[in-house]
Amino acid sequence: MKLPFWATLLTILGLCVLCVFGTWQLQRLAWKNDIISQLNQAYDSPQNAALKLEEITGNELIYGRVNGIFMPDKALLLGPRTSNKEIGNDLLVPLKIGKNTLIINMGWTPYPLDQQPIHHLKSRKVWFEGLIRKPKWNAFTPENLPEKDIWYKADIEEIAKTKSLKAPYPFILRAENASHKFDAAFPNNHRLLPNNNHLQYAFFWFAMAAALASVYTLRFLVKRPQ
Repeated sequence: MKLPFWATLLTILGLCVLCVFGTWQLQRLAWKNDIISQLNQAYDSPQNAALKLEEITGNELIYGRVNGIFMPDKALLLGPRTSNKEIGNDLLVPLKIGKNTLIINMGWTPYPLDQQPIHHLKSRKVWFEGLIRKPKWNAFTPENLPEKDIWYKADIEEIAKTKSLKAPYPFILRAENASHKFDAAFPNNHRLLPNNNHLQYAFFWFAMAAALASVYTLRFLVKRPQ
């Protein structure tokens, strides 16, 4: 039986591509499972445990409490972000901890800086509890415009230079609780547990590969009765 050259070649290429996509999703599944495991471990730790910031690299996910001097005059909005189909930003406020500075992500807000309920606590000592995370962004994230106080990515070095922050830690605390209720909204970050649909995606790509192989087999390999 002579197999058709182009149909065979294109089928092989298609199977390779589909299997690569399926394998990539399985790799993403393992990666996401590891993150979820780290998050569960972090959230299972004592919620009011003081964080030893000097021992944190930022690559791990750790939950705990920090104390410091609130600096609302150095706050910024990071975004845009959407919440319930409404456009807003994340509110980031520095916290002075000894000779260092830690940036606190207090959560999503639809309001500009001058309308944030934070300025009455300037230079007050406060504590925050939350998850330590190293900021990340992708290649499609626009460049910041620090001269206009417009921030698309949480580039800590750039923020520290623009806001004159001393010795910033290379990570951000995503606050979920605080010593002060700034209003009904802050801090408004909820427990972080990302979606994990990669197994479904992997099944889809492998199913497509199986379907393609079945079509080729039925068309060119199965002998039809004469």
